[in-house]
Amino acid sequence: MKKIIALILVILITSTFFAGCVNKDMNSDNTETENKTTEDTNVTPQDDIYPLTVKDSKGFEMTLEKKPEKIVSLTLGTDELLASLVDKSKIAGITYLSEEPGLSNIVDFAKEFPNKVTSDLELLLSIQPDLIFVADWTDDDLISQLRNANILVYACKTPNNIDEQKEMVKEVAKVVGEVEKGEEILKWMDDKLQYISEKLKDLKPEDKLVALTLDSFFDTYGNNTSFDDMATRAGLINGAALDGETGWYQMTKEKVIEINPDIVFLPSWSYDEFDADKFAEDFMNDKSFAGLNAVKNNRVHQIKESLVASVSHNMVLGVEHLAKIAYPELFE
Repeated sequence: MKKIIALILVILITSTFFAGCVNKDMNSDNTETENKTTEDTNVTPQDDIYPLTVKDSKGFEMTLEKKPEKIVSLTLGTDELLASLVDKSKIAGITYLSEEPGLSNIVDFAKEFPNKVTSDLELLLSIQPDLIFVADWTDDDLISQLRNANILVYACKTPNNIDEQKEMVKEVAKVVGEVEKGEEILKWMDDKLQYISEKLKDLKPEDKLVALTLDSFFDTYGNNTSFDDMATRAGLINGAALDGETGWYQMTKEKVIEINPDIVFLPSWSYDEFDADKFAEDFMNDKSFAGLNAVKNNRVHQIKESLVASVSHNMVLGVEHLAKIAYPELFE
């Protein structure tokens, strides 16, 4: 039962682990209507871009007649992005996860919204929002019911890497009519990544550490996951991806010993029935792991999941977080 609860929490915060949003490249719409679409990459953030026709990550096409003034977010990723993208007066609801210190990067901002939204249909209908952002894994029945009530619902694709996250920023910025702010966020992301790259420029391939991240059930991230991309950009080698494993999967103790990581990342977020500090202590004292490079060299670290598990533009802070833990001397 504990594992089921933890896995449900994992699904809520990212795709394989959680939720986010990406835009598909499309051709420009040259119809004779006045509707502008997201195919036009030169759209300006003026209100006169509306009516605006867009397609979400599931291919559902919708038209926004005017700039959204009452937006609801049902994903932590869009909670965080909207906090940086639109005036808070335009946000009618964000998720309960937004005020969880172990997971959210906007805890103080979230405190200004005392009534957090859930996937409760009656609650969402009572708000009467112009637009609701959901994840691509959100229940299809709920989405259909909301659309049947004439509410615009935009399903965001869960990003598996930072490039996909950038596409999410572009798309959401267009939908809410804040293209310029979206560009500012993208520049901030690029500047942060450039800063990290500059710090790691002298790191030789043979000096890169093999990293492994594990939760309390020894679940980890393989290829095609946000962590894999973050670790690579942080100058690390993702040990869970060395055998070609893809996505979020469970690792055995024997496999951990076989990989023999140079550095291990464990959770720092404690929740009901899970004590992160005790788990880290037990890991370090596990006799079967005594021979691990990470244990022998005291390189077992508890990481900030709100950054490393992020599915918003704050993913780049996750890269910086990992890099600074792995190579502190390069950031002095």
